[in-house]
Amino acid sequence: MTNIYTQLAKALNVAKITDDYKHSNAHDLEIAEWNTADNYDIHIMTSDVYAINFEYDVYYYQPNFSDIIDRIKELNNSDAIVYVSDLEQYLPEYEVENYLEQHEEELQDEHEA
Repeated sequence: MTNIYTQLAKALNVAKITDDYKHSNAHDLEIAEWNTADNYDIHIMTSDVYAINFEYDVYYYQPNFSDIIDRIKELNNSDAIVYVSDLEQYLPEYEVENYLEQHEEELQDEHEA
C-alpha cells in the first residue's frame, strides 16, 4: 500500500512530502512551528529559512489545510521536497484522504493527458 503522503506528493506534483529533516538546503519548502525568543509559537511556510519573508512566510495561527496545499502547489516542481515538521498537525491524514478523494477524477484526467 502506498503511503498517503506519497499519494499527496504525486497529486501535487512534488517529489516528496516528508517529516524527515535533513538539512535546510535539502528541501524546497519547510512547514514548521518555531518558537520566538519570548516563548511564543509561530508557524512558518518558507522556501528559504535564511531569508524569511515575514509578510508571506510567518503565521501567528496555524495555517489551514487549504493554505498549505496552495503553498505546496506554488512550487510547481516535480523534483521539490517538502519538509513538514509534524505531518499530523499540518496535513492530518483525514484531510489528505478527503483531498485525494475530492480530486481523484481531476488527477486521473491529468495523468491520462
